[in-house]
Amino acid sequence: MNIMGQKLECGKALVIGAGIAGLMTARVLSDYYEEVLIVERDLLPTEPESRSGVPQSFHPHRVLPRGRIILERYFPGYVDTLIELGAQPTQGESTITVNKYGSLVNQPADKDASSSRVLLEWVLYQRVKQISNVQFLPNTEVKGLITTDDQQTVTGIYTKSRDELKTESSLTADLVVDAAGRSSKVIKWLEALGQQVPEPEILKVPLGYSTRYYKIPSHVDQNWKSFFYDTQAGEGVSAVMVHRIEDHIAGATIASTGGEHYPSTDITEFEEELKQLVAPEIAEALEQLEPYQGPRGYRLAESVRQHFEKLESWPSGLLVLGDALCSFDPIYGQGMTVASIEAETLAACLEEQISNPQPDFELRVLNRMQQALEPAWWLSSVSDLRWRGVEHVYSEPLKGIAFAQKYIDLYTKKATALALEEGNRALFFTLFMMNGLVLPPREFFNAHLLTMLLNDNGSVEEQRLRAELAEEDPQKFQARIDELIPSFEAAYDDRLKEMLAANYQHAAAE
Repeated sequence: MNIMGQKLECGKALVIGAGIAGLMTARVLSDYYEEVLIVERDLLPTEPESRSGVPQSFHPHRVLPRGRIILERYFPGYVDTLIELGAQPTQGESTITVNKYGSLVNQPADKDASSSRVLLEWVLYQRVKQISNVQFLPNTEVKGLITTDDQQTVTGIYTKSRDELKTESSLTADLVVDAAGRSSKVIKWLEALGQQVPEPEILKVPLGYSTRYYKIPSHVDQNWKSFFYDTQAGEGVSAVMVHRIEDHIAGATIASTGGEHYPSTDITEFEEELKQLVAPEIAEALEQLEPYQGPRGYRLAESVRQHFEKLESWPSGLLVLGDALCSFDPIYGQGMTVASIEAETLAACLEEQISNPQPDFELRVLNRMQQALEPAWWLSSVSDLRWRGVEHVYSEPLKGIAFAQKYIDLYTKKATALALEEGNRALFFTLFMMNGLVLPPREFFNAHLLTMLLNDNGSVEEQRLRAELAEEDPQKFQARIDELIPSFEAAYDDRLKEMLAANYQHAAAE
């Protein structure tokens, strides 16, 4: 990559894939390159509709708080646009959250909207289309990478049209970014260049979920509440969610982790299982809805984190992000947010390279992206590894999993009790912000909170945490935590701190 210490006024970037990751990447690159071309294997929609390349788009998607901050930065007012197109405003809407310690009704303070992935992608696509230096090449498959003779620099891609002509061509660029998702061919391309691709980190997560949609009649619409049921390992399902999307439509999803049970796609069986799992008031509301679509199922076998940063000689001119770099258990809604974090990380690296050009730019970006995605990968692993049938496969074990599980169990118990008994949701909100990738895990796992937790009258949760901690001296708690929990090197900027401060005040006031 050739950046000469000033804002780029020339050069071309190619982005493979027009999904959320590709659109975010193109938006970022449009600030630095004279021309950005997005190459997409699907035909691009003329209205909000599913694409064959995104088979999971039928199922619920969400942007976590950290992702919402980034999207608002690069697509100002996107939430307003979603609402204008029929998405459901969620600010102040009641959401019932159930865990094994109790049931809470929360009302989000921040402006947001609940929509399908299809509508969100449509809104971002329309915004990117309006950028003068961004173009799209749809219905085109990428067949390989063009490189210099020594294969050390990527200079473009080989393509083949997917129409009846099957036209083959080559496109040159100063930077190629693979954002093609789980279907990425980048490993095959790297191996064709003679590269020894490092072993991936794999979380074997046999996952199945089923989703059905309903029309909400007007008399039910006014009293609607969303619902999230976080179950415990061994109960057969890992999560149940009932939520609204655009156009007065509600979706119900049942998810199961571990491979011992998959939610049914039979209408009768799905409805029976759903009624047994949701709160009575939600079950009553569901009976008043009009069946619309589904249920449909989706299955995944594993989450994969590539470690391209460990490649001895990474080719310049090539980057990878989104699911092509690291794919997640979709139950936690991390994928779109992490893709946004990676795109923002790329922007920060470009700014640094402009002000202080250094060699091996792409390798440094890959290292920074690993730092940026590590909290999400670790947190989802902490949750998934509670389940039988889930296995982490890598040469380096994950740190602190058992300790984190016991810590979160006791924390959730305390936070739920404080919210129910005193109306104080500050503790509950802290956990929510960590899972939303706003609060760094190191701000959650600390000696101050640990001391507070270890005062639960000898409960089972406290005993389990003490056994995992294996340290009785409070003066040594922080040192012990530092041994157990990863360091998490990613930086968190002032915008996140400001958001945390404002939302803590709201949570405490509630």
